[in-house]
Amino acid sequence: MTQTTAEMRAVAPARVYPRLLRFLRPHAWRLGLTVATNIGAAVLDVFSFTLLIPFLNALFGEPPLTNAPGPINDLLRVTVGWFLDPADKMGSLLNVILFILGVIVAKNTLVWVSGQLGAQLQEYVVRDLRSALYAHLTRLPMPWFTSAKVGQVIARVLTDTQNTKAVITELITKSLMSGAQVVFTIGTLVAMSWQLTLVSLVGAPLITVALLPVLRKLRKGHRRLGNQHGELTSIVQEAVAGIRLVKAFRAEAHETARFDAANNTFARGNVKVGRLATLSQPVTETLGTAVAVVVLWLGARLVLVDGAMQGSELISFLILVMRMLQPLKQLAQVPTVAQQSLASAERVFEVLDAPSEVASDRGTRVATGFREALEFHGVHFAYEGGAEALRDVSFRAERGQVIALVGPSGAGKTTLVDLIPRFVQPSRGYIALDGVNIAELTLESLRGLTGIVSQDTVLFNDTVRNNIAFGGRAFTDAQIEAAARAANAHGFITELPQGYDTPLGERGARLSGGQRQRLAIARALLLDPPILILDEATSALDVESERLVQEAIDRLLTGRTVFVIAHRLSTIQHADRILVLERGALVESGTHAELLARGGTYARLHGLQFEPAPAHV
Repeated sequence: MTQTTAEMRAVAPARVYPRLLRFLRPHAWRLGLTVATNIGAAVLDVFSFTLLIPFLNALFGEPPLTNAPGPINDLLRVTVGWFLDPADKMGSLLNVILFILGVIVAKNTLVWVSGQLGAQLQEYVVRDLRSALYAHLTRLPMPWFTSAKVGQVIARVLTDTQNTKAVITELITKSLMSGAQVVFTIGTLVAMSWQLTLVSLVGAPLITVALLPVLRKLRKGHRRLGNQHGELTSIVQEAVAGIRLVKAFRAEAHETARFDAANNTFARGNVKVGRLATLSQPVTETLGTAVAVVVLWLGARLVLVDGAMQGSELISFLILVMRMLQPLKQLAQVPTVAQQSLASAERVFEVLDAPSEVASDRGTRVATGFREALEFHGVHFAYEGGAEALRDVSFRAERGQVIALVGPSGAGKTTLVDLIPRFVQPSRGYIALDGVNIAELTLESLRGLTGIVSQDTVLFNDTVRNNIAFGGRAFTDAQIEAAARAANAHGFITELPQGYDTPLGERGARLSGGQRQRLAIARALLLDPPILILDEATSALDVESERLVQEAIDRLLTGRTVFVIAHRLSTIQHADRILVLERGALVESGTHAELLARGGTYARLHGLQFEPAPAHV
């Protein structure tokens, strides 16, 4: 089913995370090391603050370590107890300070290593996601592209995949370390005082509940922004591609106004989303500080009234609580930051979920050649939501024949030839190649028999050589040059600055129309397909270019079955058979002479092109 980019179904958020995680599997070792270094850094971070207890005790003139039972005291006795001397307070202070410094250096080394691994992880995962999206995009059926805007497609391939990086950054790198810090900090706090820890943890559910409505709105807002960004990209792409038309029609002001309107909508959407996003930090910090104040008051009571804690333990507890606010704040912001990434990931997976041609290909037989005929049997075709473009078309094209397709605009000529390589599928009826329904043939083998030279020549920003040998197939330089000579292209190619290695620029902008057409013909000659689809290539050329292109076309037609979409009837008078289409129906079929003698639609079209216009007084 064809969908526009704006109408593609949303991917459930619960499905996004596991699908992203699948892209992590090839990088499992980086992920494992990132997890290990983050946990190690979190453990050392929390441990460095427990070392404040012997430091503060020594500073306040008390024994650095007490004999009181408890996991914290046991840990301190094992790690630093052996070099603390109650009789040497300054020496003990210095030893604790040096030990803290060593732990901080080790922690930050692990933080640096985890940061390097995390950066590699996110870049490689996004690279793989972008490659998977582009590969799938090239395999989508033609109707998908007719309904999709170029700007939206570009935004999904480049912008949305880049935005998806934040999910990996927040969840795998920052959040992993913050989560580990929170877990180990809570464990340490419980060991110091479970009562104060219980009060301290009240803030977490409060923060989560307070932010839930904001997060829901943020996800929707970022999805809207993704679509608006795609619209903005589309406007720029259209204006740049059609700049000659814009200038010719003096439409600069119109295009500027159109861009300004879309740009203003995008900016307002960003402001709205930004307003929501900035709520998370003040809410988190306000609630966290309120909880810390309550903990401070209760802790003072445990020290001064109940005697259940030492002053150094309370100070260390409070420092750990305040230290925990930062990773808690980061964790609280993860859903906020992740909304844009998740919205972008949803847009990426919408494209990946669109069924590819390969997925819908039911062909199992391999076409090894073309020997007899190509036949249309009662073929109907209708675009989704539209009227029938073809109605009950039946004919037979023998091997080696030139079949011309003529008719007014909208008659169905392009649709008919698109059915041959299965760019689109018949709604009813079928097409047979040597008696075999082409739906039973694999797409790759069927298209291997078909070549296309269109009026709108497509060249890529690559060298002349690579444009002729397009498709990555292995052709020798001699084969490429022979094809160029047969296409009357070798002469102008050798005059280019670097000959066959000259880059052509975007869409072959450095060449004339006739030169571009001859390269396209050379490409088809090199591929040597038995079936050729030719959209008349000479209608927009000057006389000399038309002569050279027509000579090349004549060589191209030799020994092939050719379907020519004819715009100028003078070019197809020698066709073996002319098919006349009108409103999707095949209304006439025959040779040039037969159709003229019949005096029907073809004769009328011929008369419009060749009868002299009446003189004006």
